[in-house]
Amino acid sequence: MAKKTNCKRNGKDYFRITKRIDGVQKVFYGASKKEAEQKRDAYITLKKSGLVAGGEKALFCDVFNKWYDEVLTPSVKLKSANRYEIDKRLRIDNSSLSKMKLIDITALVLDTYYSELLSKYSPTTIDNSSKLLSNFFNYCEKKELIVKNPHRLATVPKAEKKAKTNKALSQTDVKILASEAENNLDNFIFLFLALSGLRIGECLALTHKDICLENMTINVDKTSSQVKIDGKYQIHIDTPKTKSSIRTVPILPELKNLLSAHIANEKTKYNPLPLDFMEKPLFSSTACTHRESANVRKQLKRLQNRLDMELTSPHALRHTFITLCAEKNVPLTTTAVLVGHSDIKMTAEIYTHVSNEQAKKDIAKLSGIFSA
Repeated sequence: MAKKTNCKRNGKDYFRITKRIDGVQKVFYGASKKEAEQKRDAYITLKKSGLVAGGEKALFCDVFNKWYDEVLTPSVKLKSANRYEIDKRLRIDNSSLSKMKLIDITALVLDTYYSELLSKYSPTTIDNSSKLLSNFFNYCEKKELIVKNPHRLATVPKAEKKAKTNKALSQTDVKILASEAENNLDNFIFLFLALSGLRIGECLALTHKDICLENMTINVDKTSSQVKIDGKYQIHIDTPKTKSSIRTVPILPELKNLLSAHIANEKTKYNPLPLDFMEKPLFSSTACTHRESANVRKQLKRLQNRLDMELTSPHALRHTFITLCAEKNVPLTTTAVLVGHSDIKMTAEIYTHVSNEQAKKDIAKLSGIFSA
């Protein structure tokens, strides 16, 4: 059934409605009466929202900046705000979208925008920026600032997913780390990561009061990261991103003696021992402050180069813990809780890798059956 229209513009049929708003007669056109009414309602909402002035003439940059400052930034953690700020500054503020009217931005316009980005940035980088724009247009649609969300139909360049591999250390390498920690307590942090399953940010946020040697537990309820505050990068301690990251992790007996020695070593950094020692970082810098994760990564790289080990990362040490759990048949659900995974699938991927490797070893036992 053909849509009803009541006027022609540039040779095309439209449905036109009028509405007096703030003493001014406004005209709205649509392919149908419903679409014209939606444009009218969006205009009224936009004009009355206080988010921006100008109604249908509002520029994308004005609406986006208001949303970014007053809606998004107050609702996210500082680390996320820092990441969004980079996407906004480098790929949105001075883009082709900036000076366009918000209501003129279509899926085709966004496709052109993403094509322009693709000549400068990788699909992975563009994908991060697209999430910011998607959130913005979802908000605009929800608040009826636009009739339809153009981002929903836009084509965002997608990065090819790399096959996930398990970069966990072998049990032999873990024993080497243990030996290195015994010889030099500065290396204890790497054994601690490998046998606790903590993320590097969680480890560096630990204080002495988070360790209970009597109950042999680690309390994980915060994370450390480097963020920009007042124009300068500094260490920021915050709550974990997900509730599942807040947890209590048992301390393996193999760690107890070295952990006790490490704590005693930390105390020697102070003279005299401060009253708030229990609030001090468990793994502190030479200045008795929280360490930067970048420095820990560099220290690990130097150690592995000296030992001629395969170069890995602190996160690989976390994978090592998960792998050890899988090899010792610790239930998948238990391991997911211990490492703070919000989705058990993340843990299962590593378990599957271990199972596949074990299957290869088991099937190898059949080698030579025809010659037997």
